[in-house]
Amino acid sequence: MRTSHALTGLALGAALALGGTAVSAQAATGSASRGAALAVSDPGTTYQSGGWCHYSNWGGSFYCNSQLKHKLPNGQWQVFVIGTNRQAYTKWGSGSGTSGWTSLGGTCTQPGNHSIDMAWANGWNFAITCKGTDGRAWYKERFNGGNTGGAPGHWSNWRLNKY
Repeated sequence: MRTSHALTGLALGAALALGGTAVSAQAATGSASRGAALAVSDPGTTYQSGGWCHYSNWGGSFYCNSQLKHKLPNGQWQVFVIGTNRQAYTKWGSGSGTSGWTSLGGTCTQPGNHSIDMAWANGWNFAITCKGTDGRAWYKERFNGGNTGGAPGHWSNWRLNKY
């Protein structure tokens, strides 16, 4: 079933499914203006409308009970959701404002069952998990440089969950 619902202000084409298989995905589109991001550091509360959940301050449309709110070491928030196209998305606050919604790719199954989660967190180095189309748990790690395996702020590919 195809849907035209999408995360606000985001346009996506093809994405990688978990496990490295390339698939074609319907583009997520938005209707918000493409102006500067608002400097709202807290995503607010989650509410349901039109069959989807949204953050009161940061917007977006995503599966209910498929969101994770994480406090960063600088006191700002970063959220992770499963979007209406079943991809993992993130949005975060910083001293200069709020990012747009960014796709982390993948295809998360069983949305609505708390299907996106934090595997572990150690400062700026942390990992999120979701269940892939093969029924197995996968994780994606945010690197912090040094011995974390990648440049600060970059993300790994989706990997089979070892945690």
